Amino acid sequence: MTALADIIDPRVQQAIIAGLFVAVGWVFNGYQNRKRERRRRLERMQDVQTALIAEIDHYVVTLKQFDLSASWSRIVTAMEDDAKYIPVVPSERNDTVFSALIAEIHVLPEPVIQPVVGYYNQVFAVDAIIDDLRSELFREMDQVQRIGMYTDYIALKQEALARGEAAVRALRKSTGRTTKPSSRGVALSGQS
Repeated sequence: MTALADIIDPRVQQAIIAGLFVAVGWVFNGYQNRKRERRRRLERMQDVQTALIAEIDHYVVTLKQFDLSASWSRIVTAMEDDAKYIPVVPSERNDTVFSALIAEIHVLPEPVIQPVVGYYNQVFAVDAIIDDLRSELFREMDQVQRIGMYTDYIALKQEALARGEAAVRALRKSTGRTTKPSSRGVALSGQS
């Protein structure tokens, strides 16, 4: 520094060193902030995916408990035997988590978004047909039309099962989870 003392005032040298120190601090702090933000985003992504796995897997397991084809056959037979028979279709709610997290869908990795959104679109289609099956218009239809709508309802539920399994697979692959609760042995109930 003595060589610089002849060219640059020592106070200026101190200011330059202090400025370099501050600049290095800013760069390091920025790096730390970006690293922390990346970690938070990854944690948030994991949390969102875990919540979606729980919700989707629950519905998949529920659908696997019922033999949808046998249920369809039994209900359609009853409808064919009695022209006044109208099946009771319960309302469902299978999108609570998704609805709460829709604003954060962007945190999901791209390969997960399509199967998850496809599954929920199917769930919304099931909800819509349930509303139709519970409507007064459905009650006023002839039995052939009602059987057609009930058949569509079962087909939509079967597609929801397939899409749910695909969405859970994509989410599990993305999160690195290998356990598959929805594939566990599920005893089929005699209910429909």
